[in-house]
Amino acid sequence: MSGEGKVAIVTGAGSGVGRGAALALLAEGYSVALAGRREDALAETIAEADSNGD
Repeated sequence: MSGEGKVAIVTGAGSGVGRGAALALLAEGYSVALAGRREDALAETIAEADSNGD
């Protein structure tokens, strides 16, 4: 599955299934908008994506 040129919105992206989904979509080439209740948890998701090169 290629996400080139596609956008996904992931809620609950700060932890658990939401974080996993966001990271998987990024790895497939999607542009991903992250949403969640805790800004610090979203920042951790972004940092993990950056360290993965996504």
